[in-house]
Amino acid sequence: MEKSHTTTGNKLTLGAIWLMALVPMAAAGLAYRYQLPVADGQVNRGELLNPVLPIEQWGGEAGLFTGHWTLLMKNEGHCDPQCEQHLAKLRSVHDALGRESDRVRVKFASPSLAIEAGIWVIDPQGNLVLRYSEAQLGEPLLQDLKRLLKVSKIG
Repeated sequence: MEKSHTTTGNKLTLGAIWLMALVPMAAAGLAYRYQLPVADGQVNRGELLNPVLPIEQWGGEAGLFTGHWTLLMKNEGHCDPQCEQHLAKLRSVHDALGRESDRVRVKFASPSLAIEAGIWVIDPQGNLVLRYSEAQLGEPLLQDLKRLLKVSKIG
């Protein structure tokens, strides 16, 4: 009697193991077959430029924007008091990076640059990588920068 109870328990365990393996595969197959929306795994909060925009295309100077990460703020026209507040907040994001802050520079863009208004993240090769609106200035930008600096071996 005890032997059949053990056999039944073993069969249930084996069946549970098979189900744990087959259910995710079946779900993935159905999602593929019927083009169900699947999370893209994107964790950045800014607008990721794909492909990135090289320094030659947006008009930056290699001496100013290469060799380190750069937070570039571009405003339409001159910097008014609201722009100054945004720039101060951008500097506080820079300071919040702690020991990684020496890898990042904060700059205000000249009106001659061929980019639209916003906050831009520039990689050490001078490529525009991410764009943020003024509303995203603060925690979203800080979290993305921390992640970028953690995984980046350059700059």
